[in-house]
Amino acid sequence: MRSIIFLICFVSASIGGWAQESKPSEEKSLAPIVIEGNVERVPDGTVLWLSVRDYKFTSWSSVAKDTIEGGKFRFEYVPKKAEDEYYLNTIGMRRGIRLYATSGTTTTVSGVGVDYENWYIKNDNPLQKEANEYRAYLDEKIPGYYDLRRRYEWINNDDDEYYSVKRKWKKADSLYVERMTEYMQDKKFSPVFSYYLWSVSVRILISRNKGQRAKAAKLLAIAPKVEKREEEEYVYIARQQLQPKYEPLKIGEKLHDFVLYDHDGKEHHLTEFNGNDKYLLLEFNSRTCVPCVEHRPIEVLNNLYKNHSDKVDMLMVNCDDPYFWNIECKDPNKYGRDPWHEWNDKKNAEDIMQRYGLTGPAYFFVSPDGTILGKITDERKLEESIKKYFGV
Repeated sequence: MRSIIFLICFVSASIGGWAQESKPSEEKSLAPIVIEGNVERVPDGTVLWLSVRDYKFTSWSSVAKDTIEGGKFRFEYVPKKAEDEYYLNTIGMRRGIRLYATSGTTTTVSGVGVDYENWYIKNDNPLQKEANEYRAYLDEKIPGYYDLRRRYEWINNDDDEYYSVKRKWKKADSLYVERMTEYMQDKKFSPVFSYYLWSVSVRILISRNKGQRAKAAKLLAIAPKVEKREEEEYVYIARQQLQPKYEPLKIGEKLHDFVLYDHDGKEHHLTEFNGNDKYLLLEFNSRTCVPCVEHRPIEVLNNLYKNHSDKVDMLMVNCDDPYFWNIECKDPNKYGRDPWHEWNDKKNAEDIMQRYGLTGPAYFFVSPDGTILGKITDERKLEESIKKYFGV
């Protein structure tokens, strides 16, 4: 259920970390951007972060923070470079809100509640105006889309309306892909186009709809051809998802092997676990994706390791960017460290994510001979799934 919730930051974490803190810029050659907000029904004391695109690591780096009081907040930030793509988020938000701002101008933010879909951006930046046009089109073609998404994300699976809401959401998400694909056919390439191309592609990744994938893949003709992720991150990812190298593994198939490395740099293979008469719990996750870590069922994992390590091996495949794996994840005091195996491929986990059909944190249950017995993306089902597949 939470694959959609985690997808944005999980994919970003595999690229280069999520909202990593950085020191404010000392550069004074550009005029500051000013962002002023006046929002309703947001608790006083809510901390709001301003992040900027970090093109070196193709991620977001937080550069300033403010506390919302009486619905008001204000940022004044001197950009290091002329890039004008920013991101506002708070821990209370499911996701953050993207905005485009020009050096030396003021941006106003208004809205209701802590869900960014109810926040609106206004300034004279051409990209922001374009982004607002995309949003207006979506509001017109799929009224109530974001309200339904919030309902789906918050509802519990034991709620009487859960399956009804789930069906409606899948239908709405499919309609999102159809409408946005149609809308973008005659658009010119821009950072806004790039973002929505990625947004469409990740929904198709989740739905596995090959017909929609073929239609959306035609949008790639509008986008530039890129060889490296840092050249154009969203296009690079969208091309992988819309023109995949191979289809994701299915239940009943054997694990696909990859070369992985532990924190000491020693090389490993997934096939090392085959034939040792133990089951394998294979976890794909990120240390730098905040929601991924917050929702990680660490007590269930610790209990499995403590009580059943004689029957079950455990491996977390860390999907963080090589920079964070090699530097920050080496420090167990920064992101934590589990007593079981944790490996990383040092290649952004691109092939791994595609081969295993990852849209966020996931758990695979593997037999002693390497056969995939099951897979879950809802961490709340981990305990019952361990009993189901491992019998412990």
